[in-house]
Amino acid sequence: MARRAGKAASRKARQRNVPRTPRPVRSPAPEAVAVPPVGTPDALEAGSLDPPRRTTPVTYGVGGSSVLSTRERAEYHYVERDLHNIGILSLLMVVLLVAAYFLFNALGLVN
Repeated sequence: MARRAGKAASRKARQRNVPRTPRPVRSPAPEAVAVPPVGTPDALEAGSLDPPRRTTPVTYGVGGSSVLSTRERAEYHYVERDLHNIGILSLLMVVLLVAAYFLFNALGLVN
């Protein structure tokens, strides 16, 4: 019976170590990016290399709260939505509690 092409003849041949092409070595990132002087045409492009700065400074009050920038607030939009929903549910519970108090007093179910 003839063997199919491309199939290893023995188990040892199937497990042999085939050298792969070496991957190019990545050079480490430079420590600091050289920024051209202010008067050069590349100065505007170099400004985009700087990391983004906070629009508002972080301040810590007595309670340890912080002030977030507009970008950071946009990232935590779900927290603001959850706080809004919690506020609405709390208000609804207070209204129901007050309504139940007056209803129980009107029906004489309270001693």
